[in-house]
This record gives sequence, C-alpha cells and structure tokens, in this order.
Amino acid sequence: MKKRVLSLIMILTLITALFAGCGKNGNAVGTGKGTETGGKDAAEKTFNGVDISKPVTLKMYLLGDRTADFDKVYAEINKRLQEKLNATVEVEFLSWSEHDKKYSLLFSGGEDFDLIFTAAGWGHYENTVAMGGFYALTKDFISTYAPDIMKVVPEVAWSQATIDDSIYMVPNYQNEFGNNVVGLRGDLLQKYGYNDITSFDQLLEFYGKVAAGEPSVSPLGTQAGGLYYQYLLDKGMDTVSGTSTKELFLYNTVNPEDKTITYALDWAGFTDYCKLAKDLYDKGYWSADSLATTEERQDGFLSGTSASLIWNIGTTETYVDQANKEHPEWKAQIFDTSPSVAKAVNAYINNGMAINATSKNKERAMMVLNEFYTNPEIQDLTSLGIEGTHWKAEADNQYSVLDAESNYGVDANCNWGWVNMTIKRLEYKANPDEVDNKVKAIKDSWNANIKPEHIYDGFTFNNANVSSQAAAVETVLDQYYTPLVLGMAGDVDAAIAELRKQLDNAGIQSVYDEIKKQAESYAAGN
Repeated sequence: MKKRVLSLIMILTLITALFAGCGKNGNAVGTGKGTETGGKDAAEKTFNGVDISKPVTLKMYLLGDRTADFDKVYAEINKRLQEKLNATVEVEFLSWSEHDKKYSLLFSGGEDFDLIFTAAGWGHYENTVAMGGFYALTKDFISTYAPDIMKVVPEVAWSQATIDDSIYMVPNYQNEFGNNVVGLRGDLLQKYGYNDITSFDQLLEFYGKVAAGEPSVSPLGTQAGGLYYQYLLDKGMDTVSGTSTKELFLYNTVNPEDKTITYALDWAGFTDYCKLAKDLYDKGYWSADSLATTEERQDGFLSGTSASLIWNIGTTETYVDQANKEHPEWKAQIFDTSPSVAKAVNAYINNGMAINATSKNKERAMMVLNEFYTNPEIQDLTSLGIEGTHWKAEADNQYSVLDAESNYGVDANCNWGWVNMTIKRLEYKANPDEVDNKVKAIKDSWNANIKPEHIYDGFTFNNANVSSQAAAVETVLDQYYTPLVLGMAGDVDAAIAELRKQLDNAGIQSVYDEIKKQAESYAAGN
C-alpha cells in the first residue's frame, strides 16, 4: 500500500511538472507570429526556427542626446529583449552638433557596432551605402529574421530604400509631413503688433523689429541656415535626396511635369537668398558665432536669447510646449509661413535603421529590429517611456503624459527609425490649449492640401560613380558655401564666383552629370 501511495505521488509529481513545462513553453512572449521561443532554457531558444541560445549584446548608435531617464527605459526594454531574443542593446548617441562629422568615421575607423539610425538626405544613408558601410538586406534575410516587419512595411517603402537593386535600410512606416514651421515668442509678437504670421516676408518683418528693439534677444539665434529651407519652401523648391552637397541640386517640387534638376548656382533664387542672408546677418538676425557654435537648435529659444525656433512641426511643438511650461509669460506659438503652398508627405526613408556591414550579429540585430518595430509594448517604451511613470494609457490606443514625461520625452529619443503607425499611440488631450489647437489647424490644412507626388520625391542619388569628386565638393562647401548662406562671406557676387570656381575645380560638373543621368533613368523606370 505504501509503495502504491509513493508511486501515485511520483506520477502526480511528473504530470504536474510536465504541465508546468508545457504552460511555460506554450506562452510565447510578445506578439510576433514568427516567434517560436518563450521561457525555454537558453540552450533551447529559437526564433522563427533560428537558434538563439547564445546570448548577445548589440551596440546601437542613435542621433541626439541621452535624456535623463533613457537608461531606465532601456533597462525595461532589455528585460523584454533578453527574455524573447536572448539579446540586449547598449546605446551610444551621436549628438546633433557632431553627427555630421563623426557618423562616417564610425565606419572608416572600424568601430565595432551592430545597428545605427539612418535617413535619406539628412541622415547619411546614401553616403554610407556608397562607402560600403551598411549590410545589404535581402527579402529572404528580412523574412527569416524579421517576419513581422515584412507584413507591415509597404512595398513602396522598400522601393524607396533600394539603391542599385539592394536594400540597406528598414524604413519607418508613418505618413508624416517634413515641412518646417516656426515657433515664436507670443509676448514679442504682441509687443510689435502681430496676431499671426502668414508669410515668409511677414516673418522677416517681425524679425527686423526684434533685431531693432530687443538688444538681448536675436531673432533666430545660431541656426541661421534654417531660414534657407523656409525660403525654398516658399519658392516651391526642394533638394535632390542623397546629394549630400548641401542644397546645390534642386527640383521644382510643386510641378510634377517639371523634371529639371537645377544647379543652385545657376538659379537666380540662390543669389537672391545669399544677398538676403547677408542683409539679415548685417542687421543682427543671428549671432556671429553661428559658424562655430556647438549649441543645439532649441537652446537659444528655450534660454530666451532668441525669439524663434525653426524645425518640423512635431519637434517645434515639443519645444514650444516646454518653453510655455517654463516661461508661461512668453505665450509661445507655432506658425506656418507658407500656408498656401501644398505640403508633401515625407518618403518613408526619411527615418530608418541599418545594420553595420561588419556586425558580428547581423541576424540578431534584425530580430531586435523586428521587436522594436512590431511589438506594441516595446514601441510604447521607446516612444513614450515607462507606463505609469512617463505616461498613462487612454482609450482608443491613446496616451496622456505624466509629470515625469520631461525626463524622457515623447518621441525624443531617436525612436523614429522604427515608428510603426499601425500600433503607435496618439496623444489624448482632454483640454487642448492654444498650441494644441494651432497644431491641429495646421495639420488639418496640410492634409487638405497635399502636394501632388513628383517623380523625384522618391529618387535618391548614389554618388558611388563620382565619389572622389563628391568628397572634393564637400570639402569646398565647408569652406565657401556655409559662410555664404549665413551671410558671412562678404561681397555676395564675388563669394558666389569664388564658390563656382572652387566647385568647378573639385569636379562639380561630373557630379551634376551623374545626378541628371540617374534621375532621368529613375523617371523612365517609374
């Protein structure tokens, strides 16, 4: 009898252990359907049939600055990555003031890392592809290691990311407007008799009154170059993506029938702007240290030494809200200086993530991107921070911020490369303030007047065939172009003539010819 009891106890113990094991292994962590792993021992872990039993730590580079609670948030993210993928990430930042100089050095210097933020046009995508810095992502590779991403990213986004028949970036997926707006001090607007700013000329007029009447406040701080984009927008012009030669190559973005690629030095508008910039600089619209400053774009606006901030609408709203929170007497507000100009929806490759070609963990890096992109919990963490600390959930996949939000910031930590609008939360505002209402009104007007697509909106230049000339041009631009568009080069006509001579010597005509050839080929094939 005693033996029967012991046998029964042993059988029950084995059954209990068996069911406990099944339950543990049967509950997949996260939402990715490609996931096969869960709480298995490390020796048994797989992802989509791929062995992930070896733990790895991935090094990832993002742009911007580390916020106060960044490490606390990523500790939570790493708990989830460790459990699901047997991986963690260590993040390094390239600040806004240094990324232009240091980004390519990460690759040329042989830095050991795995993932990095990139973007066409402004975020080093084309240059890094040309120097062989990014790993080429085949559809089979993506389907194996990031099966959920393949179900989300539209084909047009992969097409935009393709250079010479290869994909080097996982593009973000959201419809966003990249047009800059202006954040302005409302108290100064009121002081000088303005209720609204509705044109570029009116903005310059207001700047003039600030320059004349506010000795301790400059109209634009140290970001004078930002005015050139407002000027181009006002003229209906845009830069050719991938040229990385400042704003030397333009096209008429509001006229789809016009397929001309314009060399800026042959465009009368460039000379006009340079003369305008010199006049504005001479009148004190921006500071004399604009060429050498290490200030971030928002610093002068938030400290009160400049009257305005120019950035995209989301970032401008963030800093206008911060300014009003810290200085409610400023009554800062947001303005569209070209309300009648139809606005373009950004290409998806305006933000994305890439894998270092020399990464030792390319497969796990792709798996981590799959989680960042498609796991709602990690999307929330990277976008909003920790629920209950930085934000709280509202109905209809919305959120509202909590007091500690400023220690992390909504979308302020370079999570833009994996934004997925199918799961991204929208902000809930029970009592919208004047800035909220103005931002909504601007976005509504933009959505009601979206620019017709131009064939060159999706074109990205690859400078591989003229890389030496392009590098020589970049060197010339740093010395001769930047002071010119900041109004600091003295006689404008003479400075443009010298710039043209230096660019000719550097081989600009070869670069121009290659851009036109590729653009024509792209237009013919699409």
